[in-house]
Amino acid sequence: MIKEVNIMYVFYGEKEVIDKTKEAVEKRAVDEIRCFTYQKGKEKNLLDFVKKNEHKIEIIAYLTLNEKELIYLSEEVNNISSDIYQIALVNDTKDMEKDHALKGVVKKDQEILNTLFKKIDTHILKNKSEKLKKAVCSTQGNIAIFIHDNPDPDAIASAVAFEEICDAEKIESTIFFGGSIGHPANEIFLENTGFDVKNIDEDSVSKIVDEYQKIVFIDFAQPGSNNILPKNMEPDIVIDHHYTNKECGAKEFQEIRNDVGATSTLMTKHLQNLEISISPLLASALLVGIKTDTHDYTKNISTADYKAISYLSSLADKDILDILKEPSLYPETMKSMGIAINNRKIEDTVLTAFSGELDHRDDLPQIADFLLRERDILTVLVYGIIDDKIHMSARSKDLLTHVGKVMKNAYSDIGEGGGHTHAAGGRVPLDEFKDKKDAIEKIEKRFKDEVFKK
Repeated sequence: MIKEVNIMYVFYGEKEVIDKTKEAVEKRAVDEIRCFTYQKGKEKNLLDFVKKNEHKIEIIAYLTLNEKELIYLSEEVNNISSDIYQIALVNDTKDMEKDHALKGVVKKDQEILNTLFKKIDTHILKNKSEKLKKAVCSTQGNIAIFIHDNPDPDAIASAVAFEEICDAEKIESTIFFGGSIGHPANEIFLENTGFDVKNIDEDSVSKIVDEYQKIVFIDFAQPGSNNILPKNMEPDIVIDHHYTNKECGAKEFQEIRNDVGATSTLMTKHLQNLEISISPLLASALLVGIKTDTHDYTKNISTADYKAISYLSSLADKDILDILKEPSLYPETMKSMGIAINNRKIEDTVLTAFSGELDHRDDLPQIADFLLRERDILTVLVYGIIDDKIHMSARSKDLLTHVGKVMKNAYSDIGEGGGHTHAAGGRVPLDEFKDKKDAIEKIEKRFKDEVFKK
């Protein structure tokens, strides 16, 4: 099992430059930073720190040192750990082309911080892709790729992108999912892409685990939560963009980044870094995956998503995109939407609505998005019953409300809940309540109690 450690950046230089750099890096998605102010003859403090934290340190950036000091420190750090990426700001890059252990140099100019961080980001992303490739290459047999139940375009396209990495390394792989392709948009997506994904039941899981050498989770991280897998399943590889507060237990590789809007964005970058060509069909699918999970590019979208969109747009099949743009709705979806509209309750800017017995779990996000359009409403919870569980979908455009945290705090003690800032979901077993009336009252109370806490 991979022990998840924080990514640490270490900066070393004179105080004035350190202060400017610290201000810039604190705005970025870095778990931990350490800054050491340059003092002549005190280099041992930095080296002692590196020895104690070599497994956590991803980057060391030297900001204001002369060539002799840079060569000395970079060699000493390299002797401790050659895995640490060392980069330096220098007056002239030509002077630093050899005879040192630095892996990157940046010439000092007016845009030094932007250039510095661009080089750092490029290194980290490429290094991550190489680690993923290594995990795939080390497979002696075949790989089972699991996506969550009732998969959406983001999950399907991301899994197919992972298959491309396996194909490039001549490793056989198969995509599996539980539940059904119930949502009309997802059905149209699969019909028009023709991707080979296999629907399985719980009885098939143990046989698959025995037959396949490695297990991969794509677009989810927790076994047993909205997927067909047992809770004690330990994956070899996990790639996901959803927030989780639990250890996923990946044995070889994991990438869980909720700072991007879609797993398709992560997979696009891996294909780029590994120089694997993306077909027009897959580019179209990945674009639809990003579009779906960012709600038409309006929610939880990041710079990385925009870069992926720009890259994929030049490769995509425009005819397929046109087909996927306007999916139809089931009559049952329209019925559930009508029930939710009639049952909606409003308190201040918060709307809650029970949508009754559901035929399709994926109806809930559509209904929640629609109800969020009501005038003066900022936050919405829609919930309905499927089999023996209450399923929920939450949306918010309130800048002070993080519905992912609201759902986690409201329901994780009796079920599951979580998600992003503006979109989240959850489910709770019905047997947690006396009856349906008790369930409706308590589901709504828990949600409102958390929302109004802010």
